[in-house]
Amino acid sequence: MPRELMNPCGIFANGDTPLAPRRRLAGASGETIVIGLHSNQKANADLFLDNIQALLAERFDNVTFLRGQKAASVPAVFSDEFLNRCHMVAAAFGD
Repeated sequence: MPRELMNPCGIFANGDTPLAPRRRLAGASGETIVIGLHSNQKANADLFLDNIQALLAERFDNVTFLRGQKAASVPAVFSDEFLNRCHMVAAAFGD
């Protein structure tokens, strides 16, 4: 007798969502861009963000960085400073 298997992932749909518009880091106004780098403190997450920071700092003169972190097992809570100062954020997690 055949058995019916159930997918434990449930039913989901993947819709096509356009990417967010790219922000220019080399603006004509000379504005300093603040990039948030957020880590969940798992293995190699900070190393990955260190490399991102080094590459962007080497490529752009008008970029500063604001680091954030959280424990891996809890949801992120962002400070008002982090939310208000960052123009964009790169998040990293490792395992």
